[in-house]
Amino acid sequence: MTWYKDWFRDANYSVVYEHRDESEAEQLIELIERTIGHDPTRRVLDLACGSGRHAISFAKRGYKDVTGIDLSPTLLAEAQAAAKEHGVHIRFLERDIREIPPEEFDLVTNLFTSFGYFDQDEENEEVIRTVAEHLSPNGYFVIDFFNSAWVQRTIVPHDERLLPNGTRIVQMRWIEDGRIEKRLLLRNATEAREYIESVRLFDLSDFERMFSKAGLKLIRVFGSYSGSNYDRDSSPRLIMFAQR
Repeated sequence: MTWYKDWFRDANYSVVYEHRDESEAEQLIELIERTIGHDPTRRVLDLACGSGRHAISFAKRGYKDVTGIDLSPTLLAEAQAAAKEHGVHIRFLERDIREIPPEEFDLVTNLFTSFGYFDQDEENEEVIRTVAEHLSPNGYFVIDFFNSAWVQRTIVPHDERLLPNGTRIVQMRWIEDGRIEKRLLLRNATEAREYIESVRLFDLSDFERMFSKAGLKLIRVFGSYSGSNYDRDSSPRLIMFAQR
């Protein structure tokens, strides 16, 4: 299944997720800096950078060497435009997140559940292994994933919302074969479009195993962007800091 190749390229992706704003990204970058310190000399790589919110936040904080990788030319175009608007320079590359440039980075981030898309566990594990191979000594890898236990407990099977332009968004969610599946229907006066999202339900022990195999050490875990302690039953997020 390669749903992400088509969905993230589609202009409707930004329509569905237009509620994401910079304040949320700033809160997460603030948590990262509180945890590992503010060091603008770090070479930063944001994997699956999307429209560039987090990469831009780093650049605005004085980081001079920031790279963003994403598979979607549509989202990368938005990222380039946003970076220009904010007056910051970021290198954006269109490629699979497993195709990291042959360089070393001091900090690699993978944020807002941009992991677990691949069909096979080995493919997802390859992402972490590749990151480890491109981290500088003592470099950090920060991955922000949903808390799978919380997702399964609080799943909303169906919801709808109407956008100001008249587009109705219908979302249906269910758990199947260890994945959270979502079907999205977008309807307006002239057409109806359908999209699929599918993400593997990894938990903390899965990540601990993958980090260990890649030679990374898990050093901190948080359960929210505000930095609350991780609780398997009640935390909405699983924010992990690993170090080479």
